[in-house]
Amino acid sequence: MKGKEKLQEILNARLGSIVPVCVNLENPHNASAILRTCEALGILEVFVIEEDFPFHPSPKVTQGAERWIRVRRFRRAEPAFQELRARGFRIFAATPQGNSVLEELPVDAPLALVFGNENKGLSPEILAQCDGTFRIPMFGFTESLNVSVAAGIVLYFVSSARRRFLGKPGDLSPSARTALLAAYLEDKFPSFET
Repeated sequence: MKGKEKLQEILNARLGSIVPVCVNLENPHNASAILRTCEALGILEVFVIEEDFPFHPSPKVTQGAERWIRVRRFRRAEPAFQELRARGFRIFAATPQGNSVLEELPVDAPLALVFGNENKGLSPEILAQCDGTFRIPMFGFTESLNVSVAAGIVLYFVSSARRRFLGKPGDLSPSARTALLAAYLEDKFPSFET
């Protein structure tokens, strides 16, 4: 496949209706792995909330993936959740004891998926801003997964289910794809916005 055809295929498969939200991740390798996973799955945007820990992506882990996705950084959680709500997103948090299982997440509307700190998880204040919680079913003795592994499983499942619901690989409008193409070609993608 030639470069121009590959670029068009990538643009056509970008999903703007799934947004992972990384909250206070301490280990830069975890958040970096989530960025790389998002780009590989065609997810356009990641929200990073840095109330307690600043985010510094690890180039060895991201392998340049941050150049192709929009990373939105927030010092506080409230503006991030307000923006997601204003854009019509339902918000669900991943927790080890979530009220529903991954397979029950609604993919018929835009969906934000919240992943918390490696040690403390998500605060009650963050959980109160969510529409619900979910868990990845576990069948072994292990009670939890590394946050980047959990995000990878969740994002693969949800992006696949969303694409099946849509009946097409991506959901960006023609004008959004055109703007994204221009940003990619100019190498001026607005990554790491605040």
